[in-house]
This record gives sequence, structure tokens and C-alpha cells, in this order.
Amino acid sequence: MIPNLLAHSDISWAGANTSHLLACVQRKGRAGRNVVFLEPNGLQHGGFKLEHRLDHEEIVGLDWNAESDLLAVTLVGDGGLQYGKIQFYHRSNYHWYLKYEICLKPGTKVSCVTFDRIKGYDVSICLEKSSEHGLAPQEWRHYRFCWDVSTTSQDGVAAVIDGNNVNFTLFQSAMIPPPMYASRLDMGCSVNAVTHIPHHLKIDGFIDALCQMSDGSIALCNVAGSSKKSNDGKGPSIVAKVDFSNTDDPSVEAVDSSCFRQFTVVDGKKDGDDFILQMLCVACPEALSPSQGPSRRYDELVEFTVKVTVGQDAIQSNVLQSNRIVLEGKVLRLVNWLNATDREDECLYKSSSDAIIELVDGSLFEYTKGVDAEGSVLPCEVEPMLLEPCPWITGFGSAEGQKLVIGLSSRFRLYLGERQLCNASSSFFLSPHHGFLGYVTLGSRCQLRFLPLKVLLDFDPLMGSDTDADTLSDGYEPRNVERGSVLVSILPEKPQVVLQLPRGNLEGVSPRALVLPHIMSLIHNDQYHLALDMMRRQKVDMNLIVDMDPVNCLKGGRLRKLVGQVKAIDHLNLFLASLQDYDVTQWKYQIPSWLFSPDQTETDSETRKSFDFSTKVNQVCTTIRHEMMQMQRDGSCSTDHFFLPILSTFAKQNPPQLQNALELIKEDAISTASKNPQSKLKSILLTDHVQSSITYLAFLADYELLFDTALGMYDFDLAKAVARNSQMDPKAYLPMLKRLRNLPPFEAKYEVDVKLKRYESALRHLYQMGVPEFDSGNLGAEFSETHFDKCKQFIQEHKLYQLGLELFIGYPAWHRQIILLLAENLLVEAKSDLSLAIFLSAKPPCFEGARRAARMCGDYKTFFSCFDSIDVQSDDFISLAHEVAHEVADGRGGVLSKRESYAAGAKILTDYCKDVEGAVDMLITAQMWFEARRLARLHADTDMEKHIIDSTLAYARTCLLDFESKADAFVEANKRYAEVVVIRRKARLEGFVAGEEEKEETGSLFSMASNASNTSVRSSMSTSSVGSVSSISSVITAGGASTFHLINNEASILHKSKFNNIGRKKKKKKTTRKERLGLKPGTEEELQSLVSKLKESVADQELSDIVSETIRFLSQVGETAVAIEVYKAYELFKALVDQNQCERVEKDVQTFKEEEEKARREGHFYEKVTLECEAEINSLRCTDLPKLIHDLFVYRIDY
Repeated sequence: MIPNLLAHSDISWAGANTSHLLACVQRKGRAGRNVVFLEPNGLQHGGFKLEHRLDHEEIVGLDWNAESDLLAVTLVGDGGLQYGKIQFYHRSNYHWYLKYEICLKPGTKVSCVTFDRIKGYDVSICLEKSSEHGLAPQEWRHYRFCWDVSTTSQDGVAAVIDGNNVNFTLFQSAMIPPPMYASRLDMGCSVNAVTHIPHHLKIDGFIDALCQMSDGSIALCNVAGSSKKSNDGKGPSIVAKVDFSNTDDPSVEAVDSSCFRQFTVVDGKKDGDDFILQMLCVACPEALSPSQGPSRRYDELVEFTVKVTVGQDAIQSNVLQSNRIVLEGKVLRLVNWLNATDREDECLYKSSSDAIIELVDGSLFEYTKGVDAEGSVLPCEVEPMLLEPCPWITGFGSAEGQKLVIGLSSRFRLYLGERQLCNASSSFFLSPHHGFLGYVTLGSRCQLRFLPLKVLLDFDPLMGSDTDADTLSDGYEPRNVERGSVLVSILPEKPQVVLQLPRGNLEGVSPRALVLPHIMSLIHNDQYHLALDMMRRQKVDMNLIVDMDPVNCLKGGRLRKLVGQVKAIDHLNLFLASLQDYDVTQWKYQIPSWLFSPDQTETDSETRKSFDFSTKVNQVCTTIRHEMMQMQRDGSCSTDHFFLPILSTFAKQNPPQLQNALELIKEDAISTASKNPQSKLKSILLTDHVQSSITYLAFLADYELLFDTALGMYDFDLAKAVARNSQMDPKAYLPMLKRLRNLPPFEAKYEVDVKLKRYESALRHLYQMGVPEFDSGNLGAEFSETHFDKCKQFIQEHKLYQLGLELFIGYPAWHRQIILLLAENLLVEAKSDLSLAIFLSAKPPCFEGARRAARMCGDYKTFFSCFDSIDVQSDDFISLAHEVAHEVADGRGGVLSKRESYAAGAKILTDYCKDVEGAVDMLITAQMWFEARRLARLHADTDMEKHIIDSTLAYARTCLLDFESKADAFVEANKRYAEVVVIRRKARLEGFVAGEEEKEETGSLFSMASNASNTSVRSSMSTSSVGSVSSISSVITAGGASTFHLINNEASILHKSKFNNIGRKKKKKKTTRKERLGLKPGTEEELQSLVSKLKESVADQELSDIVSETIRFLSQVGETAVAIEVYKAYELFKALVDQNQCERVEKDVQTFKEEEEKARREGHFYEKVTLECEAEINSLRCTDLPKLIHDLFVYRIDY
């Protein structure tokens, strides 16, 4: 049982949203009252204390709204005459706030309070008024509440109404979720509304907010506590109160302000010690003129001028004047215009005295304050009406005078004037400082999206680009958020967003959409210390500092500003370590076109195109190192202030300049030791400073590489200092360093170079070891044969021929040996042409090597010129000449063409072997009939001449068959080529990459989904259950699952083992040529195969020359009929190819024209796709025979 429940108080059942709770009143003490909630089983389920109730007021009614988050409490007070009071409590974060209070005049009581069953925030109130005649006239009032997601200013100050108190939280300082707060201001009376004054209208930060009380007065508040006249700057305070019912000026009419709503400050100025505020509010006409009869369907706009006088002891306020403007309907919303920056010192949009008025039908009006006169209300020029009424609107004006209106309807549709931006949005916030409109979407995938205000201002639905359309649809860099999140605020000073999650907690996030433009703006304004710090916190690639404008960054002194601004050395080291040789603005952080002016964007883009990003790291390291050293020399900082960043620049370069870094460490150690000569350490390289520097350098580079670099400097003490902090075994490096110290200088350097594989330096030191008293200018110094053999072996082993020739140029005999070694090495590397030239350049020339090189490269002329006249007469030479002739005829060297190779081979046989028959055979093989006949007649060999004529006739008959087969092959390939080209064009138009469709076809067998689902990433069908029974049955057999058996049921092999193949073998199907070649129809491989086939099927220049020579020869030896037959066959083949090509090309052109006309008729965009091979194939024709051949057959020479 719940004790102390008041029987005379009303009870009310809540809806299903709160589990059917029963609200009732419980007495707490003598005068205290609590509202408690009971479950259907009678157990208590929470409640709250009525703290904002007077002792003589009693609760007479409770009523829930449809959504069960608003509770109306009706009270009756007795202050001489009974009066009624209605309090509206709202539940949020398990706390009940008194959000609104209606105080009635004495003699007026509440008879009924009823919420609308569908619209949860519409309430109807019936009043009873007592009169002198004892009558009780009725009054019916209708209220519509519009609950804002948050009451947050552009400065990030959140205000929450809780009865007599207003809770303030400055998000710039802390994010405290309600019902907690950072500071509280007790107003002394119930607060009904809070209005933040725009930043550009604040006067010295004196008045920040305006609070409307339930008694009709307003309070001017200082939220940040900056006012010295109130509360000594400690938290929020009340600056002054304005009572509209009592005015000191008799010319100003006292009004009933109980029905005022939506107070808005549109102007403010300072007049001496006085502050003048121009305010607007909306009022019901009944409250102004109660004698005008029943309710009318329009509101009035009330103008007030309030003067706040700051005295030494107190602050007074007074209403100077008021004015009324009758509107055309009921007002839904009254808000200020936001300017381009919303800052007092950067007020770009001067129409700060304007306001937007939205009526309940969605029509928009604009209030404009007159100069020393009354204001006016005219239809809004930007958007005369929204598509539907929007309880939440805001307006923005740019520096160029452009304006836009954003509205969110009660159905959560977000509008930009008459354009719908989002069909499901929970909240939005417009940030002029960042230049974004941010909103949170509803649905299964909630996102925080940002729309650039510049894109919204410039976007034209009829002329907008695809990029702007995409930006408006998905936003710039959207971010996924938890379902049910609402956008509370966007902080102006930093790129941070405050979200309230469904559980009520606040979360501050820094989305990329705000972070990236903010960082880019800081870099553009040369605020590198702020940009670098934010990039470090938000994990943004620091290459952006250079990549935005690399030329000005390197040559315009921006790196010097960066070094001067960044005080933390670790931040500079982090910047240097993150440098990479690529442009992050091309793929990672693309610079939006709307961020800067178009001219600036185009200039930066051209600058980036002209810059070589492959050397960016080296250029930046060199420039910034120069700037840091210059600052140390100028005395701008200590001499070792940038010591570690300078080491970072050396280590970051490609290749790393570790030797310079180690030299810098050694120089610093020597400089430090000179300042402190009393150090007891044996070596200056063992100090803590040097060891820490080496440790830092090793962090940037590998210890082993660092040790090798120190060793390569031949500084064994430095190498020992590096090795001390490494993972190297002292038993390994200490004996090695000790042995190197005891060796002669050049021998120690030689061993170090060999260990580090610096073979050129090793050869130099090895050469210097052979000279007793080394003098680089004395070429005649003594040099032993044994030491030269060691050098020659080293040169040959490491192929240091060029350096060896330079070193031993003063020793002719040894120099020639190195030249011959070089030529032999080139011969091994198949560089026979170069080897031949080097063999012959030796003094004296090496003819034996030259002959081998000439034979390998096919230079038969040089080969035979390397023999003496005595050698030419030997039998061995003739045999060698035969071999060389056949090698040249086979194309050895690849210098000559096929016919030229046979001609060269025939020349060798006739000149050096006296083999005329062999030479003629080679010429016949090359179809060089005239030359073969010349040799035959030269040696008076008639049999050989007859053999040549017979070979020519045989070749002519082969040509007749070959022309016919080539023509058939060309027609067939050209027909298929026309079909494949269409397929490849379509594939190219649909975005397929060459070779993409040739993937394994078996990949689709292991999926239960269809082809359509395979291509869709969001397919609802699962393809992961490869091991399921259904997937096995669908993969193994084409039939249903019932047709698959684990054993064979054929009668002939029913009882056979699965390893017994007798009776199971079947004759394999003969594969086709395409299957053997692995070509699939319509693929890129088939297209390339057809292109090759078409090229092979036409007569090129070489075939035309052979046919021409054959025709001429046949006509000269009396075979004119055969010559004519070959001529006609070639011309027929050529005409057939030309005709087939022309028909295909004309048909292709006609197809293009028809497709274009069809696309135009259907209103589609036609894109003509052309493959790379089409121009080459379309120009394929048979080479025409020489004019001599055509003229020859003009005359009738056959008889």
C-alpha cells in the first residue's frame, strides 16, 4: 500500500509508452506534495516532488499526453479569489522538468485540461471566470508546444529550463549531461522560454540571454558572468528584469504580456552608460484587445524598445516604446538571421536587424527594422513558402547578400526552401563559423552529415553539377552515429560536435567534415602551430601542410614560419617522420572546391601539378634544415635547440644521410667537450648527450645500418659508441674494431669497404696499398706484378672495369689486360657488338676475340676482315666460311631481314667457298630469282638456270593457292571481328576492365545465390554456407537434391569398387581449336587473336615485292601465262580484301548513326566507344603492286 495518497486529487493513466503507469498525488509532510506513479499491480514506480508549488495551492487534476512524456498538473490557489494554474512537466533522462507554467488571473479557474490523442503536444484548456452577477462564462484555449531538441547558442552555451531555475552548461569548458549542469540561475519565478542573443548583437558581453517568466516579465541575463555589475563575474546572473505591465513613460501603453511568446532580440546598441535593445515577440490579439470578441485566426507582431540603465548601485530597465504589426495568420516560428561569421568583430552580413517569421501554413515573411521608424513585414524574397510547415527553422545570409532558409518539419523532413535535403532527420544545426549545415538522419543507418553553406547558397537545381548534387545528397564526409542520436551543438572555436545519445549522455566528436576544412583553413592562414597540434590529436596526415601549396611552402618562407611557431620539438620530429613522397590532396584529403575562392583553388591546383612530388621529402628536409640552422646562427634560439629535428631531416632523406648526422653528433660532442675540458670520460663520444643522440638516430634508422655507416666513415671510436647501445654482441665487434685499428690505414679501409660492399672504394684503397709511397699524381710509381694480379682478380670478380682502366692508365700492358677482360665480359653478357669494338680498340687489337664477337653478332664483313690472306687459302677456312654463311642465312645477330640474310649467305659462299650451287639454292629460298639467274649464267650452268625457272614456277603455283586461302581466312576473321568489336564496345561502356570477365567460371558454382546476387554487395542471400547439404547438392549435380547419390546405382557397375575403372571409361570428346587455344568467345584474348589473324592475312610490302619480282622474272623467261595468272590472282585477292573492309566499315558507321539517333529519340546521352585497335584494322589493305607491273600487262604480250 502507498501511504498518504490524496483522495480529492485526480488520477491519470499513462499510455503504453510508460507501461500504463497511474499518476496520483501523495502528501509529503504537512504541505509537501509528490506526484508518484503506480504500476497496475499497485507498486510504486518512481515519482517527483512538486517544488514549484505555493503552500495554499492544491492539485486538482493530472493529465498525460499521447506520448506519455508530458504531464499536465492543474492547481487551484486561494489568494482572496480562487485562481487556476497549470504546470507542464516533461520527462527526460529520468528527471521531470517543469517546462511551462500558465498562471491565470484571480477569479479564473481551470475546468478541463485535455491533450490531443494524435498530436502529443497539442493541449486544450477550458477556463471558468467568475463575475459580479455570479455567472461563470467559459473560455476555451488551445496551446501547441514546440519542443526544441536543444536551446543552445552559437557560442556553445546550453540552457535547460527547470521550473524557477535555468541550468547552463558551457560546452567549450565541459560536457555535462542533463539533469546535471555546470551552473544554475534562480529566476524567482517559473521560466517559460529562453532566448539566446546572437553574438553580433551582444554589447560588451553584457547581456547574453533573455528569459521569459510565467508572470509575463522577461529577465536579461549574463550567462558567462562577465558583467562586473552583477555577481562580480562569478557565473551567470540576472542583469535586469523588464515588466511590460508597469511603464514609467505615460506615452507607452501598458500591455498584458501573459500571452507573449517567442521573444527575439533584433538589434542592440550602447548609448553612454545605457544599453538599447530592440525586441520582437508574438502575441495573441485577445491578450491585447479583450473586447474584440471571439478568437481570430491571426497573430500580431509586437515591437519593443527596452533601455537598460547601469547605475552605481543598481541596474534599471524601462520600456521606451512599443508597436504592433498585424500578421496574416498564426505564427509558427520567429527567429533571427544568422550572418556569415556570427561574430561581432567580423560581421559581414549587415542585415542583423532582420528576422524571419513563419506562419502555420509554411509561408515565410521577413521583418525589417526601419531607421528611426517602425519596422515592416514583407513576404520573404528568398523563399516565399516552405513545402510544409516547419516548427524548427533558421536563416543564413552571406557576405554577398545571398540568403537561405532551412526548416525541419514535424514529420522530420529537412528542407532548403522548396528543396528537400533529407526525408528523415532528427535534428540540425547551422554553424556560420565553420560554414556547414549539420544534421542527423533517422533510419536503419543513422549518419551525421554536413552540407557546405557555400554549396547550398550557389546550388541551382536546374544548373547544378553532379558533384554538388552528390554533396547535397550524402553530405561532405558523413559519419555514422548511434541510432536515435540528436545534434545538440557545433562548437565555434574548434571542430567539435555535441551529440546526445538515446541514453541521455552527451558525446563530443570531431568529425572529419569539420576537422579537415578547419585544418586546411589554419594552414592557409599560416597558423601552423594550431594546425599541427590538431592534426596530431585527430590523426590527420601531416603531409597536408606541404601538399596544399608545396611551392610556396618551400620557397615562400612558410617552413620558417612553421619552425618559428611550433615550440614543441617532438611535434616537429613527428611532422618530419610523417613525410612521404606523394600528394595526399589527390586521394586522401581532396581540397573541396567550395573551401577557398575559385581563383585560389585553381592557382593551387596548377602549382601542385607543376611540383615534383617524387622528391618532396628531400626538398622539405633540406629546406627546413637550412631554416633551423639559420635560426640557431641568428640567435633566435639556443645553438642546440633544433638538434634532434636536424637529425630527423638527415635520417628522413632518401637515401638517409646518416653519415652527415653522425658527423653532426661528433661535432656537437667536440664542441661540448671544448666547453667542459675537465670531463673525466676517456672518450667524448661516451657522454650521455651523445649516447642519447645516437639512440634517437637509431630509432629513425636501423642500428645495423647506423653501425655500418659509422664504420664506413673509418671512425672506429664512433662505430664503438654506436655499437654500445645496439643489440650487437661485444664479442663480435670489439675484436673486429681492435684488429682494424692495428692494420695499416689503406688496408683497414680496404677491409671495411669489402665488408660494406663498397667495391669501388675498396679497389681504390687496394690500388693505393700497392704503391709504397702513394702519390696520386705520380703514375710511374713502383707496382708489383703480384699486387696487380690481386687487383685484376678483384676487378674481374666485381666487374669494376671502368675504374680499373682509370687507375691503371699509366701501365699500358696491364691496361690492355683489363681491356681484354672487359671485352670478354661483354661477350659473356651477349653484348657482342660492343665487345667487337673493344677487342679491336686494344693496342694491339685482339683479332681472335674480335672474330668470336663478330661471328656472334652476325657481322660477317668484320669477321672475314680479321683473317690474313694466308688463312683464306686453307681448307679449314673454307669449312668455317660454310658454317658462317649458314649462320648468317639463319638470321644470326638479327640485323638483316630474311631475304637480306639469305643474300649475304649466298655472297659468302660465292666469295670465300666458290660454292655456286649452294649460293643459288640460298637465293632461290629467298625468292631472289634475278640474282640466282645471274650467278648461273656467270658460270655458264644451263642446268642450274633451268632449276631456277622450275623453282619460280613452283613458287607461282604456291602463290595462287596461298592467295585463295588468305582471302578465305580474311573474310572469316573479318566477319567474326565485327561481332567481337561490338561485344567489347558494350563491355567497355558498362565499365568492365579487360580480362575481368575471363575469371574462373567455377567460382559461381560454389554459391547458392544467383548471378544478380553475386554482383550485389548487399544481397540478402548468403553465400558462405559452402559446406551445407543444399549447397553440395546444387554444386555436384544440375538436378534436384534427390538425384544425387553417394554410390553408383547403375546395374553394370553396381557392385564395383570406386577404384575399379573397368567399364567406366568413356571416349573423350575431341576439343576444338578455340578450346585448345583457351580462347573464350567475346573476350579480349579473342579480339587480339583476330587482329593478329587479319594482319597475317593481308599482303604486306615484302610479299608484294616478292610477287612483283616473280611476275617480272616469269615474263622474261617465257612463262608469261603463269605471270598473268599470278597477277590476276593477286589483284583479285587485293580487291576482295578492299571490298570486305569497305563493307564492314560502312556497316559500322551506319550502326553508330542508328544508335545515336535512337538514344536521342529516347532522351538518353549517347557515348561513342572506340577500341584502340579499330583505326589500325580499318586501314588494313593489301600493298599495291608497282606501276611497272600494271603497265606490263596493258599490252597483250601472251601468245
